Amino acid sequence: MDSVSMIVLYSVPVIAAMMSSAHGATLTFELADREEMCFSENITKPIKHNVEYKVVRGGNLDVDMKVLSPNGKMMYMGQKKKWDKFRIETSRGQFNFCFSNEFSTISHKVIYFHLSPDYPETLSAKIGVKHQAVPTLTEVLCENINRKIESVVNLQRDYRLKEAIGRGNAEQLGVGVLWWSIFQTGIILVTGMGQVVILKTFFTDRTPTRKP
Repeated sequence: MDSVSMIVLYSVPVIAAMMSSAHGATLTFELADREEMCFSENITKPIKHNVEYKVVRGGNLDVDMKVLSPNGKMMYMGQKKKWDKFRIETSRGQFNFCFSNEFSTISHKVIYFHLSPDYPETLSAKIGVKHQAVPTLTEVLCENINRKIESVVNLQRDYRLKEAIGRGNAEQLGVGVLWWSIFQTGIILVTGMGQVVILKTFFTDRTPTRKP
């Protein structure tokens, strides 16, 4: 697969770097409320691609996502999903990957998106070298090392994604606990002051005094 060229079609701030390579593209971005953001990729080889996306943080962790073929055909449609992973049959041309947060009125979303070919290219194909019908031992070892490295990269990416989702959930939980604690503290203070006022009325002499 050629180096992936991702183009932002809607101006929504991207908060994390996009990584493109011969074995796929990874992007983490922020999607504002009532906004839609699309990316396009020009595919030159008609091969299957794996698509994965997850909502890292924001609101109910849901987003609308659709994939459009070069002729405008809807190839995938997901509504208010937290995450999904699927495979698409691609042809030559420009494919659009659109994310929508138009149903949300106040919540910004942080979304992770990954696109990769179903069958990654070999090292020889990446550098444009046609190897012989029977590869040498060195070529086999290099291919094995390359596959292991790509496996490690994928595992690290998944770990970072899970860590980011867990951190976001922990931060949201911490904010909720903080406001709930403040609310409970306010109730305790109001209740305590009310009890003091009520107790004072018990010990207050309301009998009118007569002057001689």
